[in-house]
Amino acid sequence: MERVAGAGAEGFTRYRDPVAAYTDDAWQRDSDGNTRHTQRERAIAVADVTCKRRHHTAELWHAVRAQKQAADIARHRDRYAAGLQALRTYRANIAEVLEKLDRSD
Repeated sequence: MERVAGAGAEGFTRYRDPVAAYTDDAWQRDSDGNTRHTQRERAIAVADVTCKRRHHTAELWHAVRAQKQAADIARHRDRYAAGLQALRTYRANIAEVLEKLDRSD
């Protein structure tokens, strides 16, 4: 029986978590990371996606990640402010160079 996160209703055994399906050695990944995309693998992928949609997995992952990021920003506000300022300076420098290049054409 196949193992798919949350796909018990589809006739597959469940993985312990959504990431476990990706890392399963059964998929026989090539050196480039791709699999053979067999009929069996596609059926399991459909069941996995159906489950993730049903349980709003991507939305939950996003919400949790956003909460963790907000907490990290609050804890390290000075570092993020410095990084933001550096990014603004970088973008301003690029804009200035592009403007000069446009005027010289």
